[in-house]
Amino acid sequence: MDAVNRKRRNPGPSWGYAFLQTAARWMPAALFRICLRAGAVVGWACMPRARQYERRYWQALLDRPPTVREQWAHFGDFAETLAAKLALAQGVRPQFHFHNAETSRDFLEICRAPGAVLFGSFHVGEADLMGAMLSDFGRIVHMVRLRVENSRDTQALEQSLAGSLRFIWVNQPEEMLFALKGALEAGQGVAMHCDREEFGARKEAFAFLGRRRCFPFTIYHLSALFQVPVGFAFALRRDGTGSIPVVTAPVFRPAPDREETITKAKTHFQDVLHLLETHLRRDPAIWFNFEPLNEPVS
Repeated sequence: MDAVNRKRRNPGPSWGYAFLQTAARWMPAALFRICLRAGAVVGWACMPRARQYERRYWQALLDRPPTVREQWAHFGDFAETLAAKLALAQGVRPQFHFHNAETSRDFLEICRAPGAVLFGSFHVGEADLMGAMLSDFGRIVHMVRLRVENSRDTQALEQSLAGSLRFIWVNQPEEMLFALKGALEAGQGVAMHCDREEFGARKEAFAFLGRRRCFPFTIYHLSALFQVPVGFAFALRRDGTGSIPVVTAPVFRPAPDREETITKAKTHFQDVLHLLETHLRRDPAIWFNFEPLNEPVS
């Protein structure tokens, strides 16, 4: 395993994911959920850096720090999304519905139509599970991810969605460019997160959480280069039926001229961030990006 992979790993012990999968299989559902929440509290206590980043996010969003109870619940919600990803390997597929059927029609159109599509999302709600939703449209989707040492969650996704979901690794840049080019030229889908700066070589500044912050902008440069549409979607908290609401933004379609495309793209992405921030203010605990907030710029 290369040096990059040894430095980056998911939080928790090396055996944690395997234990979660075993416990979910043999424990009664109610008892497993109690244990999962209890384990999240232990994780909260043992991860001071993640707690610090969490507090900074709440402060920027709501102009106040989270209460201890809100912190515990936030970590517990994240643990449940992780368990849901691992459950895919056991054949437990999530159910989705669109938060607003009217605004999702354009998004559904590019999902169903043949040809390459770029899908943008954020570390929000059940973001990774949306790969399962996209596979229901009969298209191959390449998910751009950061390869880390203990990545049983991505293995579960790949195993359960074999044939329809593939991975392109950010920390293998010499292979990533060829993989992106090959997928788009083959008329397939590429999905990438657009909130962490490490997920894009091209960056632009946008208003978000009260400041102008840098965000990866690579997805729009790919759209201009390959002349393919961009569909942004992110997931919310599961509703009472267990189904996951999906919020979609208006689809971005590139102009023939590159400069015009990039100008339009900046307006489009700012609107996407406004939409995201609206839902974060309604439910702050759906933000699962326990990393430093994107750096403010003047």
